[in-house]
Amino acid sequence: MKKNRVLADLHTHLNEKKVKPKDYWAAVKKRKLSIIAITEHSYYKPQEAYQKLKAIQPAGIILIPGMEAKTSAGDLLIYGEDERVYSPVLMKRNVGIEKALKEVKRLGLTASFAHPYGFKLDSVCEVLKEKKAMELIKKYGAGVEYYNGMLASANQLLFDRKIVRKFYGLMDFLDHNRATTKLRLNKPSGWTKKKLESVAVETIHRVREGMIFSQKAEFITTGSDAHYPRSIGSSVIEMKKTPKNEEEFLKMLKKKQILWAGPNLGLKKPIDEVGKKEILEGLFYLTKKRVFKKKKNSITGKIRRKIGLGKRIKTIKRITKRVKLRKIRTKFGRIRKK
Repeated sequence: MKKNRVLADLHTHLNEKKVKPKDYWAAVKKRKLSIIAITEHSYYKPQEAYQKLKAIQPAGIILIPGMEAKTSAGDLLIYGEDERVYSPVLMKRNVGIEKALKEVKRLGLTASFAHPYGFKLDSVCEVLKEKKAMELIKKYGAGVEYYNGMLASANQLLFDRKIVRKFYGLMDFLDHNRATTKLRLNKPSGWTKKKLESVAVETIHRVREGMIFSQKAEFITTGSDAHYPRSIGSSVIEMKKTPKNEEEFLKMLKKKQILWAGPNLGLKKPIDEVGKKEILEGLFYLTKKRVFKKKKNSITGKIRRKIGLGKRIKTIKRITKRVKLRKIRTKFGRIRKK
C-alpha cells in the first residue's frame, strides 16, 4: 500500500454531541489525516468549535475552519482560510440559498452542497430538484459532497449490529412461521421487516444518485459527517500532494487535484464505527421524515383538515378561556362590593 497518503476529511462535528477536543484530535491522528475540516452546524456555535480545536491543534495537521449552514435549499458546507467563514449572514438559520452563495463569493470562501440526495429538508436535490440545483452550482462555482460517510454507511451500520440482526431474524421467523401465520400474528412483523428493507434500498439509491449528480459539479468534497470521534476519517479525499496551508488546500480542491474520493480504504473497516445509541439516532433520522409525512397524509389527517377540526378546537378553547375569565372577574367584583 502507498505510504504517506495525504488524506482529508471535510465534514466533521464537535459541539453537537459535546465531543472533547482532545478526543477529536486523537481520532484524527489515529486515522493519519493530513487535513481536517471542522464543519459544525451553524446553530451549534461553529466558531467556538473551531477555536476549541485550534487551541490544541497538533503540528503537521491542517485545520480548515468551516460550518454546515442551514439554508433554504438544505445544508451547505462552507470552508475558509480563517474565521471570516463565520459570517453573521451565513450563521443565520434557513438563510436564502442565493443570499448565502453571494456572501460566500463576496468573502472568497468555498461552498459545497452536503449530501445532495439526503432527505427532504437538508439536501439540495430534494428541496430544489436537480435542474435548479445545478443552475446554482454553475452560477456560483459551488461544489457537491460526492460521498457522505454517515449516509453511505447507514445500511452496514444498521444490519451489521447483533441487536438489529436478532430483531430482523425474529421478525422473519414470525413472518414465515405456520402458527403465527394461521393466527394472523405475522402482519406486524412483515410490515416491520419491509420497512427495514425499504430503508436499506432507499439509502443505497440516495448515495448512488448523489455520486452521479456530483460529477457535474465544479468540484467535489467528501467527508465522514462524523458526530463522534470514532467515525472521523472513515470517508476521505486523497490529495495529489501535501498542501502548505489552508489557502493552498482549497485551491487544490477547486482544481480537482485529487487521487481518490470515498471510503477510507486504508482502514480495516472503512465505515463509521458507532454504538447502539448512534444506531438509534441514525435510524430515527432515516425514518422520521417518512413517518411524519405518513401521519400528515393519513385518512384521519385529511378528514381533520377537510372539516377544519384543528381550527374549531382552537376556537372552542379560546371561547372557553374567555368565559372562565369573565366568571372569575364577576366573582372578584362581588367580593369587593361586599
